[in-house]
Amino acid sequence: LIDIRNIRLSIDDAGEAIKDPKFSKTVNDADALIFVVPEYNHSFPGLLKHVLDSNLKEYIHKAAGVCGVSAGPFGGVRMIQNFLPVLRELGMVTIFSDVYFGSAGKLFDATTGKIADAAYSGRLDKFLNELIWMARALRYGREHLPGS
Repeated sequence: LIDIRNIRLSIDDAGEAIKDPKFSKTVNDADALIFVVPEYNHSFPGLLKHVLDSNLKEYIHKAAGVCGVSAGPFGGVRMIQNFLPVLRELGMVTIFSDVYFGSAGKLFDATTGKIADAAYSGRLDKFLNELIWMARALRYGREHLPGS
């Protein structure tokens, strides 16, 4: 689990010149990435883009899944729409399922901390199964196919 608020990056430069070694190693070692991202003004946070731009080769042929979060009913759908092209440009392979966590302030049971809506169980299973499948296929490709 990486909380990008804990990554201290310079704003004097951009791109790979400001790599955070721990973040880079974590991404490099991962077969897949799950992004849980709040929607801000119909898009994703600028800090996330700044952090993502600090790496490149670490993302190539890695599976990526996106979960949108919003206070409103749409669950970050507009953020996901704007975020997917960025992930693809960075070399990640995005899966076909997304998860939308709408009305986030009301989503969790106050006593247990668990998601109150049982429908999320099926959505999350579909999302995770697809992500795992894609991660395995891409790992095989990175390890066995030339040019990876």
